[in-house]
Amino acid sequence: MSIFAGSATASVFCETIQTLSARSDNISLALPGSASVVRCTRSLMLDGGTQLHCGWSFTYRASAASEAFEGLVEAVTQCLGDGAVVTTDLNVNHPDFYDLQTFRAGGQEIGVSLKDKAALSETYVFLRVTLPK
Repeated sequence: MSIFAGSATASVFCETIQTLSARSDNISLALPGSASVVRCTRSLMLDGGTQLHCGWSFTYRASAASEAFEGLVEAVTQCLGDGAVVTTDLNVNHPDFYDLQTFRAGGQEIGVSLKDKAALSETYVFLRVTLPK
């Protein structure tokens, strides 16, 4: 099941992703097709670039978290187009569930991950966007 209400919602998400390179530190991002908005944070990378990190929390192993993850994967796929190279991260030696899809296209890298945190009784969906220098 897609979390998109339609292509207009996907288009707004893509436009937002494309404008994230502005150097503002006050960035909020809505989960596509949802009213759930989070404040995103920036981090410095070793090569001098920056990354933007956004995360949404859900009840532990809620189906809404899986739907949000699948919706973000679908949205990023639509944003970057057919030329994007997608890699799935290898399994980790960890008792909680973890899935990471990394997209690369045109010098941009976007990661979408789903992480269960049993100790916190929460599941998280994360979006990581590598911003150009």
